[in-house]
Amino acid sequence: MSKAMQQAPYNIRLKTCLKMCIQRLRYAQDKQQALAKQGRREVAQLLGNSKEQKARYRAESLIHDDLHIELLELLELYCELLHARVNILSNIENEVSLIESHTDDGINEAVRALVYCTLAAPEVRELTQLRDLLILKFGHEFAKVIIDEKVGVPPKVLKKCDINLPNQDLVDLYLKEIARTYDVPFSLLTDSEDSSSGSDSENESDGGNFKVEEENKKGETDKDGKPILAVNNGEEFTGDSEHPIKIRKPRKNSDTLKSELKIPKDVKKSVEVKHSKPKSIAKKKDDELEALKKRFDALRR
Repeated sequence: MSKAMQQAPYNIRLKTCLKMCIQRLRYAQDKQQALAKQGRREVAQLLGNSKEQKARYRAESLIHDDLHIELLELLELYCELLHARVNILSNIENEVSLIESHTDDGINEAVRALVYCTLAAPEVRELTQLRDLLILKFGHEFAKVIIDEKVGVPPKVLKKCDINLPNQDLVDLYLKEIARTYDVPFSLLTDSEDSSSGSDSENESDGGNFKVEEENKKGETDKDGKPILAVNNGEEFTGDSEHPIKIRKPRKNSDTLKSELKIPKDVKKSVEVKHSKPKSIAKKKDDELEALKKRFDALRR
């Protein structure tokens, strides 16, 4: 931390550090998500080459990577909370006041989670600076008890930091999702599962909760009387006269992987679920090679 920064008032230093943490956490999430997509493609290639045991090992690594991304998302939320309430945090006198007066507003939980997770997210160096600022306010013993004994650390944070091997059922679910998405064989994937509605793992990069968007309120219904279309998150669909309303399927993570798209009974007859799969890996490579050849031809002219 610079000398000028050290001389600034505590609340200014804390607010600046929190802002830097938020920006760095977002960057780390984007980087991890790009690596996770590449990892899923590699697992799909292993499944396509009938190397299921290697694919299983890689899937275990993918699960830990996904948990780490979820941890980064949680830490970003905690930083956002403290950034919004930085003046309140700056005026807290000690640990006793933190516990007695700031348990319900989330400040106590956020402070303890951020102190504990400094070592769990080493790529975000700004978290170390934030931990030092919190230690400056609450003392070294406060941090020692949190790190060593996990006192007050939220269970959801501890779960994301777990380094044990994932459950084999979860590994199988990951492999099934990847096999369905990339249209590759997997010994545990049955024909009925292959045609189920839960195959949307790769195209869910920017989704969140189940949300409905009205694309065109004056549209007409299709021949089957199903004006609502359920599509994968991240899939481009601008709506048409047959489907004036679009539903985006929920994004799946390690907590919701087993969950399927739930449609209320009273509107189920009006919903058409669209099953779409990305281009196969081989076809994608051929398309990229063809585009490269065209650029070379254009340069020769």
